[in-house]
Amino acid sequence: MRETVFEVLSEGGSLTIERNRDRNGEKFIYHHNEMDLTDEGLEVNEKGEYGRFDQPFQLINSKYPWFRFHLTKLHEDFRDYVLSELITTLNEQGILPDDLRYSKQDLENSLNAKFEFGNAPLRNGLQNIKVKNLIEVTEYDYQEFTEQYAQEIGQKFKLRGKYKMWVEEQPFYPENMEVLNESNNFETVGKLEVSGNTILIKNEFGQIEFAFPSDKFFVSTTPILSKSKGWFYKSI
Repeated sequence: MRETVFEVLSEGGSLTIERNRDRNGEKFIYHHNEMDLTDEGLEVNEKGEYGRFDQPFQLINSKYPWFRFHLTKLHEDFRDYVLSELITTLNEQGILPDDLRYSKQDLENSLNAKFEFGNAPLRNGLQNIKVKNLIEVTEYDYQEFTEQYAQEIGQKFKLRGKYKMWVEEQPFYPENMEVLNESNNFETVGKLEVSGNTILIKNEFGQIEFAFPSDKFFVSTTPILSKSKGWFYKSI
């Protein structure tokens, strides 16, 4: 079976990679075709056969600014690889957003990803983590008496029920002067995991640094961003 797994079209030319599968395995056929619009005999018709997809792709990636052209075909098997290589190429070549203003939307549609330029999140699994101790608060719900006898004896309300909840801030009641243990509020850097009803914070080596019940603490995370600006992507 033969199928096109990568194709880029430009004015008067194309760059394609085909995958050919048979009983002996698979081969990747590279083809660069370019017409001569000046009638000076400058046509290009290059072909090559390779054992892996990355070999013909790197030939294209190193010689041509294919990301400025029209990407019409990319097989899902190679999407993650092409995305990773594209981001590396854009950053190594110092490509700025204005340089991609004509092809960015086409790339996003073809690669099923959203490209962004700025301080990229570091992909090491670590996050900035904030932990806040929740406070147990008891709320009482009262119902007004409508019976005549209760009104005659001055009993206006009866207790319908009481409810316990965990909240971030302690409502102020003169009769409830609980003191929050501020040592349970902290910030750290690590990897957040949830196991059952337990929140785990691990260090970069996978060792558990903190463990606490998920129903009594509020945890928020933000990515750790690189110090320099560059291209990164988010899958759609």
